[in-house]
Amino acid sequence: PHTHTQYALPIPILPPSFPFCEMDRIRRIAQQLEPRQHRQPRVRTSAAGAEAKELSGTVAVIVDGARTPFVKSFGSIMKKNAIDLGVAAVKGLIKKTKVDPNHIDQVIMGNVVVNSNAPNVAREIIIDLMLPAKIPGSTVSIACLSGLEAIYQGICQVEHGDAQVVVAGGSDSLSSGQMSLPPNLTLALGKYSMGGGNKKGLYAGLSELFSIAGPISKWVPQAPAIAERSTGHTMGYHADLMAEINSVGAEEQNKFAIASHEKATQNRAAIRSEIVPVEADGKIIDDDNLIRSKINPAKVAKLKPAFRKAKDHGTVNAATSSALTDGASAVLIMSEKKAKELGYPTDVVCRAYVKTAVEPFPQLLLAPAVAIPRCLEKAGLTLEDIDIFEIHEAFSAQVLATLKVLESKSFSKAFLGKDKPVGKIPLEKINLNGGSIAIGHPFAATGGRLITTAANLLRSRNKRYALLSICAAGGIGGVMIIERRS
Repeated sequence: PHTHTQYALPIPILPPSFPFCEMDRIRRIAQQLEPRQHRQPRVRTSAAGAEAKELSGTVAVIVDGARTPFVKSFGSIMKKNAIDLGVAAVKGLIKKTKVDPNHIDQVIMGNVVVNSNAPNVAREIIIDLMLPAKIPGSTVSIACLSGLEAIYQGICQVEHGDAQVVVAGGSDSLSSGQMSLPPNLTLALGKYSMGGGNKKGLYAGLSELFSIAGPISKWVPQAPAIAERSTGHTMGYHADLMAEINSVGAEEQNKFAIASHEKATQNRAAIRSEIVPVEADGKIIDDDNLIRSKINPAKVAKLKPAFRKAKDHGTVNAATSSALTDGASAVLIMSEKKAKELGYPTDVVCRAYVKTAVEPFPQLLLAPAVAIPRCLEKAGLTLEDIDIFEIHEAFSAQVLATLKVLESKSFSKAFLGKDKPVGKIPLEKINLNGGSIAIGHPFAATGGRLITTAANLLRSRNKRYALLSICAAGGIGGVMIIERRS
């Protein structure tokens, strides 16, 4: 039976180039931590975990999944917002599985690039598809982990007895992300339109508006921030730090990225079997457009670092980073009893799920390295038991750094309180059909892609266990282990 655990973690080692101007912040953080030898992880077991399953006697099964094409942002589907893409994914899933919409009890969707006019993407999808009005719909936002978290919430609802059939996944369109007005202008317009300013008379009202809004030159809309709010640095900058701290070189990163495209190219038929079409501007878009069948390693090697200069130890480049992407995914979850009743497969289940978080600076994307051993422990498994690893490739550096620290005794001691390293994950078991660097990463949609791909691989290759790992903004990481039962 699976359980869900959260941990508070110590800060990692700083890089050799770490600026002394940041030390005050680190000292303040350190002062809030108890001595490491006395710290114990804070553990919380979800009510929808082992206890709920034992009480309800219900097991959730992962029936199937579908996704839209993953397309580079501001490309062929840029006019489709997250709701439109979610509609295409859910509609495609319903058509693919032939599930009766009247059987659906809940729709749960992840979403990161939020539309303030319609923040509950899940409910809007239900309305646009004219699904039964009784389905409430709920939306999850936990950065890039949103989709996997939505799927887990669907599993929990089934195993808690609150639903028998759930559609869960995620949808994001960076292309249609809203640009916010400067805070002073937003406040001025709000006070004028809703705070009574327009009732003071034209001159007095506008005078107050301009006094609050400031000069017109500062009214330019602001693009969505890619940087971390807590650190002020981009995710790529943090990936660079992880590469430096863990001695992951540029050549190693380039090789990993090229391999992602090669595996995606070799398994294009399997990838396409998971895709449902999107109609945009009168055209049918039915394929990913980021996978490169031919890559020149020499050209990749010549690319300049994208986030820090080479003299500042920058090694992460455009080729070793996942691209900004639009897309959506959806997964069908049922109770085992309902799936049997309706004639659906009942072989794939969630064995364990764990979320962790680390101090965002400097190793923002390191949390999965802690979640992986915890999830294995909850599932009663070891690394050697896992047949397939689906690890989200935000950057080559982030994946390779994670693999390195799992083999580190000092990391295991500091973060896990254990004397032995977690172990080695063979590269040949990772992302067999390619990963996010090749396929793309529409934020909340990645969780559904990983689940769908992993379940399909377990079934097609007659394997038993798959481990899914996603890093996320804020220093968050999530890991799920799914099992194909014989």
